[in-house]
Amino acid sequence: MIPVTNQQRRVTVQEDEVRATVSAVFAAERAGPPDVGVALVDDETIHALNREHLDHDWPTDVIAFDYGEDPAPDELRGEVVASAETAAREAAERGLCPRRELLLYVAHGTLHLLGWDDDTPDKRQRMNARAAAILDLISLGEEAP
Repeated sequence: MIPVTNQQRRVTVQEDEVRATVSAVFAAERAGPPDVGVALVDDETIHALNREHLDHDWPTDVIAFDYGEDPAPDELRGEVVASAETAAREAAERGLCPRRELLLYVAHGTLHLLGWDDDTPDKRQRMNARAAAILDLISLGEEAP
């Protein structure tokens, strides 16, 4: 179960691509069937969530909300909220594809739900490399900027 809510218009991405990204992370991590919701939002929305839940007063790229490892049937393990506005801005600054950047955020957030941490530069680099490798496996987000 991977419900997707697309509340943004900055980055063109198909819900099936988002679902495929989450599914690929779960498969790569041997985590069983995916049970994560995804919300694609703008900077204003993720800023409010970051302030309310993490006490950080700025927009961020992705936030993962873990609802517990053993959800009841028909309940989600967690939710990934990714900012398409941040993805578009970051991709433009680095000459990358905004769609791929957004899908990387989704993969990164999903890895958080599966136990990955990025609280040190080394861990963050490994986590980002893992997210990119998973997207490469499923060939998503490959078009030019």
